[in-house]
Amino acid sequence: MGLSRTSILVSLGLWLVLSPPAWSFEQGRCVTNAQGKVVCPPPGGACLMTMTGEIACSPPFGGIVRTLDGRMLCGPGKCMISAFGQAFCSAEMYGSATINSFGEPVCTGGCVPASAEECSWP
Repeated sequence: MGLSRTSILVSLGLWLVLSPPAWSFEQGRCVTNAQGKVVCPPPGGACLMTMTGEIACSPPFGGIVRTLDGRMLCGPGKCMISAFGQAFCSAEMYGSATINSFGEPVCTGGCVPASAEECSWP
């Protein structure tokens, strides 16, 4: 007894809905590390702290995500990590990013890979 294509797609869709993806953190919030250094993000951006206490920030009006292995990746618009571990961002400032029912990234203006080079390290 095999699974039909419809039941596989429904199962994948439920799995994607029930397993939350990682996305850009709250925008506009300042970050303080253990040494008391306070860094505020650029306009419309966000900052995150690494496990070693370094602070990384997104570009203005861009996004930032922390990968499962602790790397900081940024992009021009909102960033996400898919259920498959792919980090991607909207190609546009202010742009949105999400995952469709097939697990594929969908972004305003198209999607671009998130990269460490897009992050700033104040």
